Amino acid sequence: MDSLLARYPMRTWVLFGLLILGLYDMAYIIQWAMRSPQPPFGDFFGFWSFGRFGKDFGGLIYDPVALAAYQHKLDPTVAGSFPFPYPPTFLLAVIPLGLLPLPVAYLAWISTTFAAYLLATLGRTWRSIYGLGLLVAPTSVLTITSGQNGLLSAALLVGGLNSLKTTPLLAGVLFGLLTYKPQFVFLLPVILLACRNVVAMVAFVCTAGASILATSLMFGWSVWPRWIAGFPAYQHLLHANQSRLDHFMPTILAGIHMLGVPAVAGYVLQITVACVVAALCWRVLCQGITDRAIAMSIIGSLLAAPYAMVYDTPMIASAVVLYWRARIRDGHATGIWEVTLVIATFACFLDMVSASLPLLAPLLILTIFMVIATSSDTRTSPRSQKRPPQVELEA
Repeated sequence: MDSLLARYPMRTWVLFGLLILGLYDMAYIIQWAMRSPQPPFGDFFGFWSFGRFGKDFGGLIYDPVALAAYQHKLDPTVAGSFPFPYPPTFLLAVIPLGLLPLPVAYLAWISTTFAAYLLATLGRTWRSIYGLGLLVAPTSVLTITSGQNGLLSAALLVGGLNSLKTTPLLAGVLFGLLTYKPQFVFLLPVILLACRNVVAMVAFVCTAGASILATSLMFGWSVWPRWIAGFPAYQHLLHANQSRLDHFMPTILAGIHMLGVPAVAGYVLQITVACVVAALCWRVLCQGITDRAIAMSIIGSLLAAPYAMVYDTPMIASAVVLYWRARIRDGHATGIWEVTLVIATFACFLDMVSASLPLLAPLLILTIFMVIATSSDTRTSPRSQKRPPQVELEA
């Protein structure tokens, strides 16, 4: 076996592994398409309907009865409805989708958000084996088949963190746009304060404020009070369907709920994990914005979130790619057990779609976070260093 491994360079084995994963992804997508998901294009039908409704009726989108009636008019075969729990800023992203036919809108959404995700993670090196890895990662496939916004959230978070050192103004803008998913900005104050990046802080606040002003001008000044007033109703709906949704959620809270433990214990554990994650990120970020610190901040943002779905996990793939690329660049070997841990985590994400795996996903994510947190640091900028040619993986 050792002689077989030594016969071919590492790049060949990596490409072979990605080929196998790509074939599996194709089989997974074909199987998903043959199941004829209803409505067509999965959750994306909801986004498309939000765009069409928002274009015509604006802030009335927070009227669940009116929105449900509109969705059933668009497709009478839809069972149930798709509520709109997002802040009004998300309407700015989905209204253009509502101007297009559903299949075209779906293709535009997936291609645009994946391109943003790829560029945010890898920048000019997107045409590399790392980019291929992001494409075939199960986290991408889960988001693509659901038509959800996990790629967009990852692009904004990862792009912002990657821009902190060189273009803090852009970082703050991207973080401000990420407020459409408020649960993923919980860790941002810790990150920005640890970096002492005033420009990013100001840009973050100004972008969030500008988004509020723009949506208020477009949809009426009552749109934000409508969202706030309707939020308890959405929370009630979420709790009513908690048992059905838990297995889709890679969070501490969902895992505790699946075990039948009282909710208060879940909140205590969630807050405890969030505090530990914040403290470790603070310590590393105070030493500099390194690849390791960025990877920890990405994964920590998901761990700190009390609410997240399996389609939000592309950010985990970004963190792993950034960290492994930095390790390879610096000449550090990646242990087979680390590779096995990531494979097990991604396999868990795939199984979560149809199986109940209490606490397994958050524990695996936390383990990856701790592995990175306890490892040696990586350099911030690779340009001034020579990279080992024998492990160069870029195209």
